Amino acid sequence: MQIIAKSIDDLKTERKGISPPLPPLFRLLPMLFYLTIAASVGLNGIFFLRLSQEVQRKEAAIKRKADYDAALKQAQTERRDLEGEAKKASDIVAWVDTTRPLQPLVVEIARSIAQDSTLVELRLERDEDSPNQVKVSMRLNSDSTRQLDSTLEKIAAQRYRTYSPQQTVNGQEIDYKATLLWQDPSRPQSEPASPSK
Repeated sequence: MQIIAKSIDDLKTERKGISPPLPPLFRLLPMLFYLTIAASVGLNGIFFLRLSQEVQRKEAAIKRKADYDAALKQAQTERRDLEGEAKKASDIVAWVDTTRPLQPLVVEIARSIAQDSTLVELRLERDEDSPNQVKVSMRLNSDSTRQLDSTLEKIAAQRYRTYSPQQTVNGQEIDYKATLLWQDPSRPQSEPASPSK
């Protein structure tokens, strides 16, 4: 059986309104909702823009710090190199200050040789670690050891003191080896102790 639509409409009864219509202020709610969505989208855009700017600033600060650290490390390396060079230079200056020219010593040794004696060999060696020490090796042809004593007096006059001397006499040939220590004239000479009575 078919019911006609008109007859259904007739079944409806008129009803009173259950609630009064919304006030005009509430009609603004959908507009406020859409404005809030637009504002949140705008604020999120500003937030992400600021976030990307801060990330770039942070990366720039990290790069600057890395550059400063590299420059500091390079400066420290250069300073260490300069300090090494300065130490080498001061070592050279100290070495030069402690070395004495050997020419006056050689001249005095040569002048001390008498006419009846011969200086066969003279060798002077200076150690790199202790330049104030000179190792001397002499070979003389002489009738007596007086020639050696005269030469040693001339060496002492040049302010050199002999240390651990070794003397070998084979006939007329005298071999002499010793280490010469230069005595600084600014320092007082140590006098030999007088024998106690």
